[in-house]
Amino acid sequence: MNRRRSRFSPALSVADAALESRVVQSGMTTGAIHQGAVEVAAQTLKKASTHTTLSIGSGTLGQPITFDVTVRAAASAGAPAGTVEILDHGSVIQTLMLSPTTAARSRTATSGATATLIQPPGGPAYYFGKHALTAEFIPSGAFAKSAASKIFTVGQPAYTRLADGVKVATIAQGSGPAIQSGQTASVLYTGYLAKNGQIFDASLKDGGSPFSFALGSGQVIPGFDQGTTGMKVGETRVVMIPAAEGYGHTASGAIPANSTLIFVLTLESIN
Repeated sequence: MNRRRSRFSPALSVADAALESRVVQSGMTTGAIHQGAVEVAAQTLKKASTHTTLSIGSGTLGQPITFDVTVRAAASAGAPAGTVEILDHGSVIQTLMLSPTTAARSRTATSGATATLIQPPGGPAYYFGKHALTAEFIPSGAFAKSAASKIFTVGQPAYTRLADGVKVATIAQGSGPAIQSGQTASVLYTGYLAKNGQIFDASLKDGGSPFSFALGSGQVIPGFDQGTTGMKVGETRVVMIPAAEGYGHTASGAIPANSTLIFVLTLESIN
């Protein structure tokens, strides 16, 4: 690759010398003015330091996750203005607009924001275990950036054990009559491998349309039938299905043999 090299120029050297001569001849006045201008510029560019804190509220698989962010600055700087981005491994999943929340006679000026991440039925959700998120303050005006990271845990729900080892937990209530055997259930679902949380199937992967089947007819694996029985429209359940009530000793697509499965099911309608 060709690179342009700077060359010594006598003409430029003479011009620099002449400029230096004029500066010297002007005495201390010019230097003082120049120094004063630099100090003013530095003061103008200086940003008020900030401190960001993040708290995260979560429940179990498929439930909403809440974010509560506070950004603080010195009282003399005023309440921090701008937005906060919530990031997961560098990708923005939420953007929050800050609002002033400074208390009377406080030594610091604060702004805050709260948001809820709704994990859609039939799509991906944060799986059981620990997860880390970061909040980055994106300032507007004379404030410096700041950030905070937080680890939160998605816990196991309180299961009810059914026949043959299937476990169910309702995480969002429905309404109306419960579905009975012989009726057609239309559900949105996400299927996970219990051992690692890998999604092997989901309604959103198939365009987001509900999956319909006749309850108790053998159209689905036994554990799916059992996990859906008794649900009401709008209800969401976490269903744990042991291998014996799933695909048993046989692999099926992305599901290895002898796999325990986790489904998050939302009953959309009963026919």
